[in-house]
Amino acid sequence: MWALLTLYQALRTAITDAVQTVPGTDPDRASYQIAVETAQTLVTSARNVTGETSDLAGDIGRAVLANLHGPRRPRVCARRVKSPLSRWNKHPEGKPRTCHQITKITTKVRAGHPQTATHQPKCVTTTSGP
Repeated sequence: MWALLTLYQALRTAITDAVQTVPGTDPDRASYQIAVETAQTLVTSARNVTGETSDLAGDIGRAVLANLHGPRRPRVCARRVKSPLSRWNKHPEGKPRTCHQITKITTKVRAGHPQTATHQPKCVTTTSGP
C-alpha cells in the first residue's frame, strides 16, 4: 500500500513540476493517465537505466505536456432531479433552469463581517434545569 501511495505522489509531483514550467497552464489539463502510461513504458523498456542523462521525471513531464487536455468550458448547468419525491425537487431561487455559458464574472467585496446564523436552543423536556 505504501508503495502505491509513494508512486502516486511521485507521479503527481512530476506532473506538477512539468505544468509549472509552462506559465499560465491550468494544472487540471494535465493527464494522470498519460503519466502512468509513460512511467510503465519507461520501466518495461528499461530506458534511462544507464548511459542517458535525462531523468525519469523529465520524460514523464514532457509526455504530459505534449498531451494536455483541452481548456474547460465555463458553464453552469441546472441539476436534473429524476424523482418527484426527492427533497431536492424544488428549484432553488436564483439558480438557472437551463444551461448558460458564462461570459463574465463579477465579484463584490463587502465591508465588515457577514452575519452568522443563529442557533435556537432546543429542549426535549418541558421542565427547566439540567
